[in-house]
Amino acid sequence: MKNLEKLVLGFILMVSISSFAQEYKFGKVSKEELSEVSCSIDSTAHAAVLYENKDIHIDYNQSQGFQLVTEVFKRVKLYSKDGFDYATDEIFLYKKNSDNEKVVGLKGVTYNLVNDKIEESKLKKEGVFESEFSEYYDQVKFTMPSLQEGSVIEYKYKIISPFVSNIDRIYLQYEIPIKKIDVTLESPEYFYFKKFTTGYLPIDLKESNRPGKITLTSRTRTGGGWGGPQGSTTSVRDLNFKIIKNKVNSTNVAAFKVEPYSGNIKNYISSISYELSYMQFPNEPAENYSTTWEDVTKRIYANSSFGDELRKKGYYEEDLKKVISGSKDQTTKMIRVFEYVKNRMRWNNKYSVITNVGVKKAYKEQTGNVAEINLMLTSMLSSVGLNAKPVLVSASNKVTALFPTLDGFNYVVSRVKLADGRIAYLDATDRYGLPNVLPDRVIRGAGRVIAKNGTSQRINFRPTEPSTNRYMIQCQMDKEGMIDGKFNVRHMEYFAHDFRVANGAKDNESKIERFKKRFGIDEIEEYTVKGVKEYGKGVSESFNFKSYDQIELIDNEMYFSPLLFLRDKENVFKSDERAYPIDFGHGFTNTYMVNIKIPEGYEVAEMPKAGGFKMPENVGAFSFKSNVSNGTIQVIVNETVNTPFLNAEYYSVLKQFYSQLIEKENEQIVLKKI
Repeated sequence: MKNLEKLVLGFILMVSISSFAQEYKFGKVSKEELSEVSCSIDSTAHAAVLYENKDIHIDYNQSQGFQLVTEVFKRVKLYSKDGFDYATDEIFLYKKNSDNEKVVGLKGVTYNLVNDKIEESKLKKEGVFESEFSEYYDQVKFTMPSLQEGSVIEYKYKIISPFVSNIDRIYLQYEIPIKKIDVTLESPEYFYFKKFTTGYLPIDLKESNRPGKITLTSRTRTGGGWGGPQGSTTSVRDLNFKIIKNKVNSTNVAAFKVEPYSGNIKNYISSISYELSYMQFPNEPAENYSTTWEDVTKRIYANSSFGDELRKKGYYEEDLKKVISGSKDQTTKMIRVFEYVKNRMRWNNKYSVITNVGVKKAYKEQTGNVAEINLMLTSMLSSVGLNAKPVLVSASNKVTALFPTLDGFNYVVSRVKLADGRIAYLDATDRYGLPNVLPDRVIRGAGRVIAKNGTSQRINFRPTEPSTNRYMIQCQMDKEGMIDGKFNVRHMEYFAHDFRVANGAKDNESKIERFKKRFGIDEIEEYTVKGVKEYGKGVSESFNFKSYDQIELIDNEMYFSPLLFLRDKENVFKSDERAYPIDFGHGFTNTYMVNIKIPEGYEVAEMPKAGGFKMPENVGAFSFKSNVSNGTIQVIVNETVNTPFLNAEYYSVLKQFYSQLIEKENEQIVLKKI
């Protein structure tokens, strides 16, 4: 009897708990949610998604046919002002030819707790901004009103799309915690989708089915023969089928932690993507949608805004004759054509694999998107007898395609194969670019070179050799600990390119300020920079400096790091573990040479010992050398990471490498008074 009572009591308790479970309905925000001062998942979070529901389904419309409908409802808690960025959202609406997606029913409310009462502020029209984002997307952007620390915001909208195969990637994780997320995808059995997942969190996806029905109405004309009256009859029939349902429910999802050198984090955040493989309706053959890279290649060449644009030559032929006049070899021709396009054209910062206004108009106006400029370049290179082909690129801001698709690319560069077998990649949108020296947006991406016959090949743009920064300090110190000296740094290879991109157009005062901010130098005078416009060569910066806080004076002794302000002070890799790769962009070597004249009346009491260490598989190395000669301390340090992209399993080794490096660079030289 007692066991029965316990069982009944337990059942009642379970029912009670379930009845008090949080139900999320638009417009029903609780005081408990508004009173919450920190997130239960992560007390350091500035904001959290309290609830998100994404309902995606394929509906049938009698006049429009099948449509993809995406309904979104999202509620977010803002714990501090640093979380206010999450009160802004963007909706991207795809468009192609005369078809376009549209958003309907956008509503939003901000809730604040004032004097123990809930105040509501509705999203108004002036808080919603519509614009053209690119040739293929319109953008609807909105920011919620009346934000305060502790606010709760919620919004909902519906996207109606004629592109049933174009299901956007579904993100199941953000950079802030998610307390609860529900995702549902329903499609008629006639649509066969493949699923692809990314990220490092487990995804509990459940699949089921339920009956569905479409009511089809058709009208047939009747009569009218031999002058008789005309009429029509309406017939109605039901089409019964199965609806395939995918459902994901997750709770207490940890925030994605952005680590140093992350690259495009959207490649690693937990998500699920759907590719329409094929459609097959009753008594009809299958219509395939899955594609191969060969199919993608053929489709892009068949696109008039790509293949036809490559074939156009008349608009530049006369100019090009002058450009290559007197050129005796392939390399000279390539360089001259490349420099001509690079200097004539200006990139409008628009990414695309096809042209917008066309190469002819872009050439005349001397500005264009990336496809117009680099397809123009490829066409010119081919017309002067070079083996040039376009390369489709997923730039660094584009999520890597999980399956063969043209939508996975948003950029184009040119590839030239010279007669001696050398290969050069060229990007004429980059005014500082050189053959095989590409902008960061390209080298951190991925490419695929394509040919007219449908063949293609994946391309890795990462430089195979590390780039070098060489630092030199020659200085002296006085008995009060002030350091007075000369500083020089020479940027080589990609470091030189990166300097030109970041600082080439800035004035000297801006360049000086970055040194003061980075190294904490007190005074800088006689700053000079050389080689900025000598593309392909290094860039040198030099100045005189004074620094007052690099030396610690204790009694009759002086303590300081042998690298002074050049030393690494803390390890950027702080996490105990890491689930996704480390992306340096390119390998690098930092070389430091420091000469310090010892103050009169002092001698070296302690000096760090020479030494070094390596990471396995030649991933990286560190060396430290020091010497005292003729009253001068000489220090040479080398830091090298050879591999630009490291998988997550190397993280602990890399972290340890940096810990050892920092420990060594922060060992002290001790001078004592004689």
